[in-house]
Amino acid sequence: MAGMYERICSEYEAFSPRSREAAVAARDVFPGGDTRSSAHFAPYPLFVERAAGACLYDADGHRLLDFMNNFTSLIHGHAQPDVVLAVKEQIARGSAYAAPTASQVLLAQHLRDRVPGVEQLRFCSSGSEATLMAIRCARAATGRQKIMKMEGGYHGSYEMAEVSLAPMAELAGDLAAPNPVPIDDSFPSSVLTDTVVCPYNEPELARQLIARHAQDLAAVIVEPALGSMGMVPATREFLATLREATLSRDILLIFDEVITLRLGDLGAQQLYGITPDLTAMGKVIGGGLPIGAIGGRKELMQRFHPDQPRPVMHASTFSGNPMSMAAGLAAMQRFTPQQRTHIDGLGERLRDGFNKVFRDAGIRGQAIGIGSLSNIHLTDEAIGNARVSLAASRRAGRVLRCIHLGMLMRGVVSAARLMYCASTAMNDADIAAAVAALRETLLDLRDDLRREKPELLY
Repeated sequence: MAGMYERICSEYEAFSPRSREAAVAARDVFPGGDTRSSAHFAPYPLFVERAAGACLYDADGHRLLDFMNNFTSLIHGHAQPDVVLAVKEQIARGSAYAAPTASQVLLAQHLRDRVPGVEQLRFCSSGSEATLMAIRCARAATGRQKIMKMEGGYHGSYEMAEVSLAPMAELAGDLAAPNPVPIDDSFPSSVLTDTVVCPYNEPELARQLIARHAQDLAAVIVEPALGSMGMVPATREFLATLREATLSRDILLIFDEVITLRLGDLGAQQLYGITPDLTAMGKVIGGGLPIGAIGGRKELMQRFHPDQPRPVMHASTFSGNPMSMAAGLAAMQRFTPQQRTHIDGLGERLRDGFNKVFRDAGIRGQAIGIGSLSNIHLTDEAIGNARVSLAASRRAGRVLRCIHLGMLMRGVVSAARLMYCASTAMNDADIAAAVAALRETLLDLRDDLRREKPELLY
């Protein structure tokens, strides 16, 4: 008899035959059928034909509520009219020039006025590039080589940004001094040598690690919510400890706000009341187009000044391109405190609804997060760091995939790791629809869980 996962995959293939055909064709030109690892999942992802507001429309004609919003980057959902108009007007004037534009200045001024830690900034093409340039700036400013990052933290698609992204228990070592663990076989040993790994939400251990490595540390980089490990919010004590310990030793503190800039007005640094030296930004500031930015204290940002004797090198063909500037300015001008309060409320109601569904179904699961950002975990223990999150995920195994596919077939899109984010295009009815979809999915899986994963049941 087929198991739970095989049954759900069979139902999913019957649900999405045109996406399946497209996936087969994609495997001929892409390794594994995808050109973006984060958007891939088994047996294959849905192929999307168009989107509007809070909804996607796939190749099989399904209307789907989009709680992924391109991994949190679409703060207003899809094809928001002001953003569409701004892009249309700009494309008629050209898509990219090797020259500065007034739109760069306008968006930069808008971000500077709203993000507490930003006195000056530079645009780039992605969040990955933003964190990379922040690290390079820190090294140039301090003359030191090593970087401290959080265990389970993700800062983009390059080696240092992915050290200890998945801290498997058999490799991670002692929590007080975690091992730097490569995510794949492409890592040179020098990257591991130059990366100090810190456990998340462990203030005293962080203080000790910073003191131990202080003479070699250029910067500490941290996400105010640990995104890839399931939207685990930082405690204020933890972030305050990082700020105090770095200030006392002339180490730079970098906030990776690529995801969390949608919190507060703008950013978790405003929400927590803690100002970093440098801030990496991306996602929401581009209005749905590719973008990144690095900002911080003026004296640090001057390291990029082209007329300096040895400026930090930053040449990027599409940095500050007028299409992203136009879309980003339109999106940010429309993202008011009222809009932020609206989506934060949606996120809170989504978590409350999901948590009630898990209790009612007698399944050990929970939704955690902050503001409009949420993630489901299949455990009832408190989740404060990457080790707890990853261990719960490994224990759940393919049950997570079954919930993801089950929700898709009930018209609700999330990241495969069960991350959800709200957009301003959503309302309470959309939250209710997502909660109902989870209820139906869990009820459908309950008998299978009793046979295959009884430890997940109360």
